[in-house]
Amino acid sequence: MSLSLSFSLSPDEHRLNSARLCLIILTCITEPMRHRKKAAEKNVPSRPLVCAVLDLMVEFIVTHMMKDFPMDLYMRCVQVIHKLICYQKKCRIRLHYTWRELWSALINLLKFLLSNETVLLAKHNIFHLALLVVNLFNMFITYGDTFLPTSNSYDELYYEIVRMHQIFDNLYCMVLRVSTNAGQWKEPASKVTHSLVNVRAIINHFNPKIESYAAVNHISQLSEDQVLEVVRSNYDTLTLKLQDGLDQFERYSEQPKEAAFFKELVRSISLNVRKNVSLNTLSQDLLLKEFSTIS
Repeated sequence: MSLSLSFSLSPDEHRLNSARLCLIILTCITEPMRHRKKAAEKNVPSRPLVCAVLDLMVEFIVTHMMKDFPMDLYMRCVQVIHKLICYQKKCRIRLHYTWRELWSALINLLKFLLSNETVLLAKHNIFHLALLVVNLFNMFITYGDTFLPTSNSYDELYYEIVRMHQIFDNLYCMVLRVSTNAGQWKEPASKVTHSLVNVRAIINHFNPKIESYAAVNHISQLSEDQVLEVVRSNYDTLTLKLQDGLDQFERYSEQPKEAAFFKELVRSISLNVRKNVSLNTLSQDLLLKEFSTIS
């Protein structure tokens, strides 16, 4: 909640710093090596804390797509999600979560990057963020059978990819265009191009089969259940490439990346305290004397 509120009104420096601090904290606590072992099931109806964290990340993604795009915060947000999924995959914990909301949020984020390519590229390397998002989908495609709650969830993943194929097609066209031209974004765009190989394989495999099913059965628009039926019936002929390193990530290190941020944060807090704390009831000299006696 604090992350949401810290950036909800306007993206000033104070709220940016607060949101960044929240995401740094979440980054630290979501690293797999810091998790406790899974407790025994006790038939408790409440959800695991990880679901609340994922809810918060989804809310942040869908509510902060703005002209003054907070790229650093989005990078941290997606990295938090990635670390959580890595832990689920590593421990083979089948998490009952509304994964569709996450997939939808990530796809809409890609759509936003595409729609604002020119404006965003003037300030940010959008291909790094796009790569993180696409590789989250690659995590689900490659390892989803180990941590998604049911086989139906895996089917729904494919359904969402096929249903929103136009966004992935547009992303591929954009990164292919940039990667085939000389320029500063050639290499990062090329990485996104390669990362889309399995997403495009799914789209190119299932779309013709869905169209054929509709034509044979004389249906102008298939229902979700009908599309899922086509998906389930055609897994066997789908060929995907094994992608290495999807569950690898850079561990959090305060030095040197965050040192400047924390130094500036402490300075800002100190100035704010000096500005707002009233010393009317206690002289400054007496206050300093009191502090000097603290051991």
